[in-house]
Amino acid sequence: MLKLISKLPINTKSIQRMIKYSKSGNFIQLKPKLYKQSVHFEKNTVLAGDKLIPTILEGSFIIPKNVTVTFQNITFSPTARMYIEGDAVLTNCRVIGGKTDVLIIVDGGKIKATHCEFKKARDIGISLINNSKAIIENCTFEENGKTHILAESSQICMENSELSKAKHALLIKNQSLLQTKNVHIHHHTDTQVVIEDAKYFDHESTIERGEGMGLQVLQKGHVSLQATNFKYNASAQIAGQNSFLIIRNSTIQHGKDAGISLLGHCEAQLSYCEISQHKNASIEVFKQSNLNIEYSLIDGSDKQGLNIRQKSIVNLYDVIVKGHRGSQIFVIDKSICSMKKCIIKEGYHVGICIEDESSCAVVESEICNNANSAVTVFKSEFSIFKSILNANAGNGILAMTDSSIEVDQCKFFENEMPHIACKSNVKIHLEESELFKGKSLFIVNECELTAVNSQFYDSHNVQVEICDLSTARFENCQIYNGGSYGMKVLQNSNCYLLNSSIFRHELSQVVVNDSSVILKDSEVFAGSRHAFYIQNHSEVLIQDTFISKHAQHQIWIDFESTVDLKGVQLTDGSLSDIYAQNQSSVYVADSMIRNNNARYNVQAVNFSKIEIGNSVVENKYGDVYYSENHSLIKQLDY
Repeated sequence: MLKLISKLPINTKSIQRMIKYSKSGNFIQLKPKLYKQSVHFEKNTVLAGDKLIPTILEGSFIIPKNVTVTFQNITFSPTARMYIEGDAVLTNCRVIGGKTDVLIIVDGGKIKATHCEFKKARDIGISLINNSKAIIENCTFEENGKTHILAESSQICMENSELSKAKHALLIKNQSLLQTKNVHIHHHTDTQVVIEDAKYFDHESTIERGEGMGLQVLQKGHVSLQATNFKYNASAQIAGQNSFLIIRNSTIQHGKDAGISLLGHCEAQLSYCEISQHKNASIEVFKQSNLNIEYSLIDGSDKQGLNIRQKSIVNLYDVIVKGHRGSQIFVIDKSICSMKKCIIKEGYHVGICIEDESSCAVVESEICNNANSAVTVFKSEFSIFKSILNANAGNGILAMTDSSIEVDQCKFFENEMPHIACKSNVKIHLEESELFKGKSLFIVNECELTAVNSQFYDSHNVQVEICDLSTARFENCQIYNGGSYGMKVLQNSNCYLLNSSIFRHELSQVVVNDSSVILKDSEVFAGSRHAFYIQNHSEVLIQDTFISKHAQHQIWIDFESTVDLKGVQLTDGSLSDIYAQNQSSVYVADSMIRNNNARYNVQAVNFSKIEIGNSVVENKYGDVYYSENHSLIKQLDY
């Protein structure tokens, strides 16, 4: 009989009656048992249950405007519903649904929950609407169906709490405000936190192990994260669209998709962050989004470090990007990227890739130890200043197809392929730079090069190669100490050198084949073979230049080529200074050709012609000219 009586419903008016006959604000201590009743609170009340034995309320609880109700040590279950237009304070309470769609609805009211548990609602744990307010501290939310907390036009402050095992943890919409600190959000089946046309400020929380996104920000959402930790989410850990994000001192790691995805018309600022170890790109910036990154590390994803597309803009300052298996920075679709004091290193592919009318500027940075080229440019613009590109397995810069390149005060060294390679209508301006310990320049297929005040040296390969209808201009440059040729100009190309020096190469210092070269106010000296090796219908003008100390003929002209020498000094050659053969022509004026190491200063063979006017030609042997086989050497009097 006692068991049967204990299971019968308690008088539904008992709590209501106690409230009715109590004074406003009175403390009502409930006995530890089950109360099946609904209560409409008409005055300020404190309801307290036993601290040790459960006090269970089941029913509907309505708190109207201007009424404050405090619940202590109460369990609400399983059909309990609470509707709050006034103020509710829950301390050490358990709100457990099971048969309830929404555990608590706050409509223009306020709820404060401390050391409480909210779980097993069919849809929503707490719903806040119409400028409601919630303060949640040291609470647990678990297994609520759609979302633990839904806020529309409301405010939430949450600290030291845990949310898990729902579809969403937090849905914050319609100009709501969410502030969290040290909150643990994990194991949700969809996006864990959704901010839509709302504000979200977090400090020191963790959002991890969700089956969807970690955080999604939509429709003019505003998010500020400080020391927030994201990890192991199945989709993008942070995604934004048409929103604004500030992320500081945060870690975003071990995602199964991207670290950060700015999907369109989004603006974000990152500082002192680490974004690492993702299956997709570390950071994606799409559809006219803007991103600024400072003092951060972007590390080790399976695809790109930064994927920048569709007219987006990204600025980096003092950022390290390393260890990505795709391009470390990929800029495409008319996008813009700039970086200063950055390090792009140890990638498994290209350091920086710029394509399709995009633009990239690099200042005071280092691009090194990548398994492909440091930089590739395709139909785009690239500028680099005061930077270092070294130890890459490909080129320092590979530029292709209608690209424009500017290099100023940079150093290139120990790249396995040419430091700068240009192909197909590329324009490149190189100034006050050093290229050494590797092939310096390879310019091919209608490209235009201008090099000013630069040095090219210590290569085991050809230091400078200009090919296939390309043009080059060198002014105040030095090309020296090469283990092969100094410069090759090939296949109907043109090269102009002014006030430059070429010296100490193991093979011919300048090779000209089916091309034209103009050399003025320069010097070519101390070569192990020829100063110039000119052949195959080439045309060369050498003016006001000093050429000396070569181990073989200083100027070799072959196969119907033409050379003009004006105001040139050729001295101290080991063999002849000029050797023309196979229908070649040489014209010398106002020059000095002096050689005490070989008997003949000037030689013409096989239908070749040399004309010398107003010049000095001499050696200690006395015989300065030699011709044979229908060749002619003529000294003209002016």
